This record gives sequence, C-alpha cells and structure tokens, in this order.
Amino acid sequence: MLGLARTVERRWSAAVKPDQELIDEALSGQVGAFAELASRHRGSVERLCQRFFSDHELARDLVQESFLKAFAGLKTYRAEMPFGAWLRAIVINLCYDELRRRRRKPEELVGDFTEPELDWMQLVNTATPEEIVSAAEEKRHAHDLAHRLLDTLRPDDRMVLVLKDSEDMAVSEIAAALGWSEAKVKIRAFRARQLLRKQAERILSAERRWAAR
Repeated sequence: MLGLARTVERRWSAAVKPDQELIDEALSGQVGAFAELASRHRGSVERLCQRFFSDHELARDLVQESFLKAFAGLKTYRAEMPFGAWLRAIVINLCYDELRRRRRKPEELVGDFTEPELDWMQLVNTATPEEIVSAAEEKRHAHDLAHRLLDTLRPDDRMVLVLKDSEDMAVSEIAAALGWSEAKVKIRAFRARQLLRKQAERILSAERRWAAR
C-alpha cells in the first residue's frame, strides 16, 4: 500500500509543471497556462489583499487587477526572482496605491463604534501583544476594528506594519517590493507601532467626548 502511495505521489509531482514552464507557455500564447499559474497563486494573493482591506468586494477587485497586471507585464519577468515574489510585489504596490486613495482620518471614525469595539480598543492601550492577538482571533468585531484603526495610518506606515507583522516579510523583502531603502522600512515600522497606539487613544478620547454630548 505504501509503495502504491509513493508511486501516485511521484506521478502527481511529475505532472505538476514548474512556474517557469507555465510562464514560457503563456508567453508563447497559451492562455490556459497563465490561468493555471493564477490558480496556483490565487490563495496567497487573496490573503495579502485581505490583510489590507476588510471590504471583500474591494479585495476581490484587487486580486483580479493584480493578475491582469501580471499577465500584461509577464514579458518583463526575470527568472532570477521567484514568480511568487514578483507577483507579490505587484499586489503590494496595487494595495499601496489604493491605500493612498482611500485613507480615512481618525475623526471620521468617531461616533460609529459598538460597545464591544470600544472595549476592544481599550484593550489595545492596556494589554500585552499576545492578549491583543488572542482577542482579534476570537472576535470578529476585533478583526474589523483592527482594519478601521489601520485606516487612520498613513499608507506608508500601514504598508510596513502589515507586511512586517502580519505577512512576516523581512526588511530587505519589503524594501525590494516597494523600492525603498532598508533604513526607511525600519523607521516606518517603528513609527507605525507608536502611531497605531496613539490613534487608538485619540479615537477613544474623541468617542468619549462625542458620547457625552
């Protein structure tokens, strides 16, 4: 039985084409090859878009736009970089452009929080990072509120915070994807963590003033 399983696994592995082979086929006019390539990487692209935007329709549009842009620019791809990393850079820059277009100010968020959201925001100011992560994983409103707090950050700060802390990308990877220096990435990461806490404090204070009217 074990021998049969290994035989099936070897045949399956042999049938899976590497990314570069699919890229070559797509460049030769075989559209189905790019469709297979897109299907292979769709999960990671969707996850990355959803890191930045809780609006599922917007995230879906960005996924589609990412693959359209990748297909249009496929001839510029160079095999020295893994295709997944090249595609990720496209997604990151599309999300970055969208963040710059949609940024909200902290005062625009005041007055539309629920009690559970306010309780969780208070936690941001007092809890350990582990407690915050645990709360965010357990409660849907915490996930939504995290996005709304991130909406108040400058796009540069939010981009670095998400890529470094959520996607666990190295400083060098972030710098390469955005065309920044590594020093700028480090400075932005430090600044973003401080600003996120300050934004939570500002919103809580403004919310209390709004509720007292």
